[in-house]
Amino acid sequence: MNTFTARVELHSANPNDYTKLYTEMQNESLVAAGPKAESGNIEFKCKDRSSINEVIDAVVRAASKTGKKFSFTVMKDKNLDKLESRMRYHLQH
Repeated sequence: MNTFTARVELHSANPNDYTKLYTEMQNESLVAAGPKAESGNIEFKCKDRSSINEVIDAVVRAASKTGKKFSFTVMKDKNLDKLESRMRYHLQH
């Protein structure tokens, strides 16, 4: 299963706008990756989507519902188990 990280920042936002962002992101199956914040760049994780485009669409839908301008980044997380296995293989050979 793919895991994605999305970082979202609302422009000219107040704490209530970020509360709305958390709610809307959760409705899109994106959960906060750390403690809730009232400003700045907020990180969310998603495991329910199969492609990065689906995550981008979900972030845009959620952030748009705050009524604020926003910027965001979405990244596909690497599977560390596979990466660690490859590293062990290369170290042994």
